[in-house]
Amino acid sequence: MPSFDDTAFRAEVRRFLHEHLPADMAQRGRTDVHPTRADMLGITALLARKGWSVPHWPTAYGGPGWTPLQRQVFEEELMMAGAPPNNIQGVSLVGPVVYTYGTDAQKARFLPPIREGRTFWAQGFSEPNAGSDLASLRTRAVRDGDHYVVDGQKIWTSQAMLADWLFCLVRTDPAAKAQRGISFLLIPLDAPGITVRPIVSIDEGESLCEVFLEGVRVPADHLIGEEGRGWDYAKFLLGNERVATAEVPRNKRNLAALVTMATRACRGRTALIDDPVFRDRVTQAEIDLRALEAAAVATLEAGDDSALTPSALKLQGCELLQRILGLQVETLGAHGAVFHPHDTFQRADGTASGPDWAPGVTAEFMFRRAATIYGGSNEVQRNIIAKLLFSGQRPAPPARDEAQTMLEQSAQRFAAAQRAPATRRARIAGGAAAARAGWAHLCKTGFTALGIDEALGGMGGSSADQAVLFEALGRNLSLDPVAGCAVAPAALLAAADWPPEQRAALLGEIIEGRQIVAFADLDFAQFGLAHLDFAPPERAHPEFADPERAVPERAAPGRAAPGRADPERADPERANGGPSCRPESDGTWVLEGHCHVIPGGAIADAFLVTARSAHSGDCGVFLVERGAPGVQCADGRAIDGQPLADLALRGVRVAAASVVLAPGPAAHAALGAARDRITALSCADAVAAMDEALWITVDYLGTRRQFGAALADFQALRHRIADMYAELAMARAAARLAVTALDGPAAERSRCASLAKVRVARAGAFVGAQAIQLHGGIGMTDECAIGHYYKRLFAFERIGGDPHAHARRFAALG
Repeated sequence: MPSFDDTAFRAEVRRFLHEHLPADMAQRGRTDVHPTRADMLGITALLARKGWSVPHWPTAYGGPGWTPLQRQVFEEELMMAGAPPNNIQGVSLVGPVVYTYGTDAQKARFLPPIREGRTFWAQGFSEPNAGSDLASLRTRAVRDGDHYVVDGQKIWTSQAMLADWLFCLVRTDPAAKAQRGISFLLIPLDAPGITVRPIVSIDEGESLCEVFLEGVRVPADHLIGEEGRGWDYAKFLLGNERVATAEVPRNKRNLAALVTMATRACRGRTALIDDPVFRDRVTQAEIDLRALEAAAVATLEAGDDSALTPSALKLQGCELLQRILGLQVETLGAHGAVFHPHDTFQRADGTASGPDWAPGVTAEFMFRRAATIYGGSNEVQRNIIAKLLFSGQRPAPPARDEAQTMLEQSAQRFAAAQRAPATRRARIAGGAAAARAGWAHLCKTGFTALGIDEALGGMGGSSADQAVLFEALGRNLSLDPVAGCAVAPAALLAAADWPPEQRAALLGEIIEGRQIVAFADLDFAQFGLAHLDFAPPERAHPEFADPERAVPERAAPGRAAPGRADPERADPERANGGPSCRPESDGTWVLEGHCHVIPGGAIADAFLVTARSAHSGDCGVFLVERGAPGVQCADGRAIDGQPLADLALRGVRVAAASVVLAPGPAAHAALGAARDRITALSCADAVAAMDEALWITVDYLGTRRQFGAALADFQALRHRIADMYAELAMARAAARLAVTALDGPAAERSRCASLAKVRVARAGAFVGAQAIQLHGGIGMTDECAIGHYYKRLFAFERIGGDPHAHARRFAALG
């Protein structure tokens, strides 16, 4: 992400910041937990000279007219350059309220000083007994002529001790319904009767405040919009805030800093980043960040005014922020417990305890514990998500053109006929014969031709079109192995070292179902990593090593060394990367070995076998008939009913005419593209299954009653549903990112495919397990549909490379 070509725009922003951002300001921006008023207003004033200080404002009010993607790039470049934050309460919160709901006089008075970095604002929402529950606020504003007289107390008011103005929710009509009696006032903080008291937070710095208002007279023309509509304006403001509090740019900067810290940090004589457990945690954080970014950008692009996805972004983004900062603290070891006064963060004189990056790390971690509290706590976000889901609200559907809409409807009609548990049980019980009949029925629809070039007998179509088909298949638990018996063969045959007529002939048979060809690939743990260099990043410098802590690993007697397979229990064929191939002098090739868990293998007439050359280590692709001498098939099915097979190859001879791709660079490229395509499309399938499982569970909780109430009334269960939705939202973004990347550069395509597999598999495991749990005992029965969705997601996680192998591939490609 972003998906548009941002090169020139990014370069322009980066160049401006390099030339104009003061070095001392950038250093403070990277290290200070509590930035100063001068820096927060200073960065706005600096950007205002370029017309960039209010990037999301309309051009009529001084905004630059950027797209959401440009704004995302801009915020990222600011953060990576070390720019301090601006006064977000002014620029991002009250400013949009003023230009949307304010009078012309208010716009003229308040917007220019915000835009130019001349006034500092604070937000007066929370109160001692009305934190996230703003409808319970008690601060009163009583009309007295052309003024309001305000009395009350606000708390958790960020940076009020630095501010000139307070935008404030006040109760103007105590007799009205809680939300309807609230108004939105702009209050100067130098007005008589106002006392601001800073609060020391757990990092021992000051950012939060209490604000006491006693008989404060505020001109009536400081009221925004209509009296009693403040709740509506607050919801508008908080919707903007929740997308911002996904903290994508900050998470990017923190992740980059974490990698640097872990590369320099030492455990014994080894860099911490080389510890496989720690490195995997860093990789998982990066995967989550990429998915979060994709979801945030998609939300901004769609202009979705629902609170569903912004609340999910807030949940996921703030929890990720805390996780990354926690990993930073871990790089310090025991030094993470050392207190560093805030005014020493800039000191680099060698007197601080621990490594030179230690000051500020623990303080930032402590301060950002508030990330899951401010902007509406994560518990409140769960309440919001659950309320919307149980009211029937769904996220905005993806944009579809007319052809995709027709394809979606057609695929949905076809796949829905297979969905009923009784229908599925009958087909599974029918074995290979029923599976082949079902495949023949699918081929008559023409779906097997989707994505194949028309010149080769296909119907054309984009990667997004294929994803539409797979979403319908996943939503309805289709048992047809479209990825393994249509998509993968088509991708490989399109690149085959064959005459065009030979390729077209076999593709025609596959499309029409006259021949079923299954992709018999290597285990992903082998093929996904075969051509990747796992040399770790720059090691810890020897001078950082502690020789007393450097203890070489030794295996206990009779046991394998840590991290190594026991040679007595290893599978030599798997250890060698699956089937091997060797050329013969007569032009034939000989295949030896096994392929395991082949999707569609139980119904296949032939296989496209991936085998590795014993000489070069490169992989080739070979067409092998099921009945060929030396071929043994063990047919079976997956836990969710999809037909599978294991394949044994013992001295199988393949004629030159059946060598689809000889081992070499062309085969490597074609295999990579095919694997990434079936991975991305399988992710689309799984996301749709997840989505359906969520809605089945929402409906069940709304109708099932216990203890005299619907299960949907129990907050613990509502919060589980909210977490299921948040996981689904991230999985959906990751899958769409992978599908979009299919037509891009190979390295990014592969990285996005593996990213999606990891993120979708993790979300699917969570959503599936929670769906069973929330159904209770009925969810454990075969007659209940939810168990079938659980098994679908269970199988997805394991077929086509498990998340561990894909995470390693993602890290190696980074």
